[in-house]
Amino acid sequence: MNILPKKRWHVRTRENIARVRKDEAKALEEQKAIEERIKLAERESRRSFLLKRSRSSANSASNFTTTPQQGSSQHVNLFEELEEGVAEQKETNKNHEQEAKEEKEKYEKQIGYLTYLGQDTNEASGKKSWYDVAPERSTERAEIALKSKLREDPLNEIRKHTARVDVSAKTKPSMGEKTREKFKRSESRSRQRESEDEAEETEKRRRIELMRTKRLKRENEERLRTEALLAKIRGDDKEQPKEVNGFRAKYNSQFNPYLAKQNYSK
Repeated sequence: MNILPKKRWHVRTRENIARVRKDEAKALEEQKAIEERIKLAERESRRSFLLKRSRSSANSASNFTTTPQQGSSQHVNLFEELEEGVAEQKETNKNHEQEAKEEKEKYEKQIGYLTYLGQDTNEASGKKSWYDVAPERSTERAEIALKSKLREDPLNEIRKHTARVDVSAKTKPSMGEKTREKFKRSESRSRQRESEDEAEETEKRRRIELMRTKRLKRENEERLRTEALLAKIRGDDKEQPKEVNGFRAKYNSQFNPYLAKQNYSK
């Protein structure tokens, strides 16, 4: 971890971790010294007890034997030095060392000091961060303050001024299910009315276009009859070009006359 130098109070700084380890080592040494004193006291008490017992047994044996024999009056005691406290037990307790090591490793993992390669603090401590846990959300939740929302909706104010208001109505509609159904019905009627108006407008435009087409056709026929009549009066009565399938070229120098709409009679 990268900790700012000003945050000396942080528990994971190297100085604080070293201080904690130093205090733990000091406490462990003090505990070991106390245990050693306890063991030494137990050894001294045992030694004094054994000495008293051996002296009492020696005195009782001297009463029965008149001439003590050297080398044969005493038995071989293999644990004499241990009983007297001369030889100290130097073997270590492996289970105790293993427990101390595991406890130390557990503590270092909890404070985040001991981490292995590719392992973060959460994996070492076995915990999850707050952003790794999904919040509990209920699937079905009623809408909050529905009446106040409908009452303060600006669209409702607009509908009040634009919609047709019944003068005979004395009571205002309640802002509930009936009001929403009423709004829905009014919206559907307005949409239906708009669609009917659009259809009527389309039909009106279609009729106007049809009347215009008929008027242009009548004017064209009248103009042709007038030209034919004037040509007879002037004596310029020429044979009119025959129409082939309704096709009649209007201009002699016209390019692609079969593509022009004006060359076809309506």
